Amino acid sequence: MSHLVPLCKGGQYRYHRLTKRPKMPNYKEGLNRNQQLLFPPSLDEYVDENNSVRAIDSYVDSIDLAALGIFTCKGVSDGQPAYHPALLLKIYLYGYLNSIRSSRKLEREIKRNVEMMWLCEGLTPGYKTIANFRKDNPSVLKQLFRDFVMLCRSVDLIDGEVVAIDGAFLRANASKNQLISEKMTRKDMESVDEKITEYLSSLEYSDTCENKEITPIVRKQDLDRLKKHKLKLSSNLQTLKENNATQYCKSDPDANLMRKPAHHLMAYNTQIAVDGKYKFIVATDISTKGTDLDQLYPLATQAKEATGNKEIKVAADAGYYNPKEIKKCVDECIDVYVPIQDKQKQHKDKGMFARDAFLYDEAKDCYHCPNHEILKRRKTIYEKNGIKRLMYFGTRSVCKVCPLRSQCLPDKTPAKRLWRWEHEALIEAHRTKMLTPKAKTMIKQRAALAEHPFGTIKQKLGWSHFLVRGKPKVSGENALIMLTYNFRRMLNLIGIKLFQKLIKASKSGNIEDIKQEIMEYIAVLAFFKAFFRQKMSLYI
Repeated sequence: MSHLVPLCKGGQYRYHRLTKRPKMPNYKEGLNRNQQLLFPPSLDEYVDENNSVRAIDSYVDSIDLAALGIFTCKGVSDGQPAYHPALLLKIYLYGYLNSIRSSRKLEREIKRNVEMMWLCEGLTPGYKTIANFRKDNPSVLKQLFRDFVMLCRSVDLIDGEVVAIDGAFLRANASKNQLISEKMTRKDMESVDEKITEYLSSLEYSDTCENKEITPIVRKQDLDRLKKHKLKLSSNLQTLKENNATQYCKSDPDANLMRKPAHHLMAYNTQIAVDGKYKFIVATDISTKGTDLDQLYPLATQAKEATGNKEIKVAADAGYYNPKEIKKCVDECIDVYVPIQDKQKQHKDKGMFARDAFLYDEAKDCYHCPNHEILKRRKTIYEKNGIKRLMYFGTRSVCKVCPLRSQCLPDKTPAKRLWRWEHEALIEAHRTKMLTPKAKTMIKQRAALAEHPFGTIKQKLGWSHFLVRGKPKVSGENALIMLTYNFRRMLNLIGIKLFQKLIKASKSGNIEDIKQEIMEYIAVLAFFKAFFRQKMSLYI
């Protein structure tokens, strides 16, 4: 029971509990923590048949890791056996599937997570052993990614008819504070030189001045500090020279400062090629450049090899537009769809003639200007950045008195000049192709295909950064990320039990038996999804 008890001045009262509240019979009561319990006789009873750990276990056990040349981790001390690489691969697959990437967090999960206990069979490797597996086996991780793509291809989950290419910046394990820039370093050296000159002048003045207000000892210490800083800056410039680079990061030399609209970050440019059938990633790569200009051909050729489709169609955004890369793809019989960047828009906005206002005459090998004058070709071939250019010049006397000169040339330019790539006909054919309805459909499809994996990777799984350093190791972790994405995609598509059947069939060589079952399962699943989507639309 409760009574009114005065608790403060002014005659205010509130209820004060004098007796313990009686137990409520309607609530469930827990067990005594000191009571001894009989757990199930096996750990297997804690893991459901549809648990993803069973799929991980089946998949890893089917891999011949010795054939891949995997690095075996050493034991803690002499004579102690090492942990099997398959165990460590299982740990990482489980961790990445559940957004647990840190080796220390994985070590904790092994000791308290029932699923991890089941997966590891009671073994508890330390965080250093776990971390070393990821760092020491980048080539194996890349090969595992390629093998899983081949597994998807073997059951017709990948066709390579349409492949979308995209790139995204993933943060490196490096700080901007550790970045050395040639421009900023030289600017700092100039500033240090100025301060040294000022200090020397002050010291000279203090020596000659009768009334010494400034203590020379203090000034000498400051001077030594500046000289030491100058030596450090000189060392930084030497490091840049040795690496033949304009910037260099001490914590991760391969990482680069990449620019986004809102901010700058130390990152790697992650490239992926996504198959259009079921959105599996068929190719991936790492670039240290902040642009995608030279990434079209490498990704397209990797996708062509992975899918096995000789008539592959590749779609990318305007950031991949590079005439040289398009030429390489055409030579390899790869049908590419890349929007052409309109670099002449500024000229058009100012009322000036753009390049497309000048018409090329293939028969006469010349250009016709808007005033119907001829720009003739010079025999000299100019080469720049590996591109051979043919130059076409207008006549000075004609351009000087042309009524359209103000829309064509700056005041100080005597005559119009145009350059034409030796394979310009190929680019003109590409420009014509990009105006077709098919090309517009391909570009829309590209956005839906390529941006889906990155959205899943960054938002749902939290893989926005790399944990290792150096491009080779980052490439390995990137392959592990993409392998995990494909693994998750596979489980969502065909289910865990059917995936286990697929693994058994691949080991026994009876892929054809399981292929039909997978196609029927996907067809039924698609039917019910469409059915329920239609039903739900009736209530909206």
